[in-house]
Amino acid sequence: MKTHFSKQALVFNLCVVFSFVCLQTLQAKERHIASPQEKSTQINTELLQETIEQANAGDTLYLESGVWSGSIIINKTLKIIANKTEINGLGQGRVVTIDAPNVEVSGLTISDSGTNLRKSHACLYTTKNANGSNIHNNTMTLCTFGIWVNKSKQVTVHKNTISGKPNTRPSELGNGIHLFDGTGLIISNNHISKARDGIYISVTENSLIKENESAHLRYGIHYMYSYSNRLEGNISHNNTHGYAIMESHELEIVGNIAYDNKQHGMLVRDAEDCQIIANVLINNGDGLFVYTSADNTFKHNWIENNDIGAKIWGGSVRNKISENVFLNNHQQVLYIANQNLNIGQEYRGNFWSDYLGWDQNGDKLGDRPYEVNSFFAQLIYRFPSTILLLRSPSLELLSFLQQRLAILKTATIIDHKPILEIPEALREIHRPGVNLI
Repeated sequence: MKTHFSKQALVFNLCVVFSFVCLQTLQAKERHIASPQEKSTQINTELLQETIEQANAGDTLYLESGVWSGSIIINKTLKIIANKTEINGLGQGRVVTIDAPNVEVSGLTISDSGTNLRKSHACLYTTKNANGSNIHNNTMTLCTFGIWVNKSKQVTVHKNTISGKPNTRPSELGNGIHLFDGTGLIISNNHISKARDGIYISVTENSLIKENESAHLRYGIHYMYSYSNRLEGNISHNNTHGYAIMESHELEIVGNIAYDNKQHGMLVRDAEDCQIIANVLINNGDGLFVYTSADNTFKHNWIENNDIGAKIWGGSVRNKISENVFLNNHQQVLYIANQNLNIGQEYRGNFWSDYLGWDQNGDKLGDRPYEVNSFFAQLIYRFPSTILLLRSPSLELLSFLQQRLAILKTATIIDHKPILEIPEALREIHRPGVNLI
């Protein structure tokens, strides 16, 4: 009898589970939502918000072309797929807020957020409940912040075009993409312009920032207090600074390009244990600026035609600087510290286009060290007009005295094993607007 009862119970339970699965499948629906057909006509988003409230988790909402005015909160797992649809925030608050996991938003134009920086007024904002959401192929315009990812995990932000509010003072602009306290984020193939910083990454771990383009900003990409990220294949140009790596550890910074930035191609400040490899820094103020950073590796970076190729200041110790190319920078290096920086003693040195030396044993390494003339470099940096006196009797006399009087000696960089050929790994590197030598 007990066996018979158990079999009946098992069959009953299976039927209940099957019915529940079928019910859930039937509940997931596709809904087409009509919006105004003329761009000049706007409908308040209250109707759209009501549709979101009535939808079931797992539904797909297709938005027809047109313009909605106001804001929406997506508070359940939905797919929202738009076709030439705009949600205009009318300059008030956050426009679209995602407050549920695994939401997908694509094809939208989201515009005209509020302007309050402290309240994080963004065109699109994700809360800590938005884990696993996917934001792709959208256009964000007239945004204080474009996309703000706040304490979310495994969020993907892909192929969005983001721009800020024109004719706005720099201090009143937000960031194109703002990441705070995130984990496992993927930020890829976005185009960002006319904001404060293109992508700002703060307290974010184990994330990938890949193949984004940032232009006409303060910082193209700006790192603060973040760990174990990979920054790969991004392009930053026509900004004040290309990349800023600050107070961050264990980053992989690989294959990025910075060109035509006013001050720095790449600023590395208070960074530790980072791998900075195969980046291209061309036509910037400073190609590379390293300040109080330790235990980093700089390898296979291409640094060309900058005002100063690399500026290295005191407190930057135990960094491995190997097989980089310093090519035709107006000033190859500016080094300011209280003791010499010796590189190339335990590994291969770097390629210097102004190296004057020889290779008698054929090992493709210079037989004499490359030594930066820090005395003249600092003199020209502090008093730019002294370059007019280059090769003059007065500077030649100073050079003679500097070599013989300890009081005039300055700390310098000595590359003990300068390489005489550009590394094979760099010969096919992409360099914007520059023909490979």
